[in-house]
Amino acid sequence: MSLAEIRRPTNRRERYRFMALAASKPFAVGAILVPLLLPVVGYLSGNYRAMFTVHLFLGAFWFGTAVLGAVVLGPVMGSLSEEANAEFAEGFVPRMNLLMEPVSVGVVGSGIGLADMMGLWASPTPSLWAALALAVALLVLGFGPLHTFTAGMFDEIAAEDTDHERLASLNKKYGMLSMVELLLMIAIVATMSGLRWGF
Repeated sequence: MSLAEIRRPTNRRERYRFMALAASKPFAVGAILVPLLLPVVGYLSGNYRAMFTVHLFLGAFWFGTAVLGAVVLGPVMGSLSEEANAEFAEGFVPRMNLLMEPVSVGVVGSGIGLADMMGLWASPTPSLWAALALAVALLVLGFGPLHTFTAGMFDEIAAEDTDHERLASLNKKYGMLSMVELLLMIAIVATMSGLRWGF
């Protein structure tokens, strides 16, 4: 279903229903279930190598998407015309909204589970605490302002009377916060190196 058949949402439940329709139901189901179930399967396997693989896979996906959003998509969307910006956002925003929040939860959950499986919580190092603090900061950023901006973008592109100035403003703010997200991710990768060497 295209956004041409959808109206501006009036509440959160309607927004997510419209996003699922705009992104396609199979994509919506997979985007939510796969990132959330993989860490559960990895943890229940009792094999820390399997859990490490899950954490690495989800983390690389999250990091790569953050780089893409901050370095490529943000600047590109900011330079497009109003019509092109809305057309690009129509395909991008619903999928991004449905996918990235479950991925972020999956990354953090698999990281905590992996640390438990490796016995790191028995004697946590400064790097482990730093990684946890950065993970919490990333979740707050993702479920807070980044979510607010992408939800606002969806509302505008779904509306018949799209406010292109507001859409452009939200795109700009999203791009700037994506840079903050990327810096936090680089910092958390540094803590992973610290964990590797026992710091």
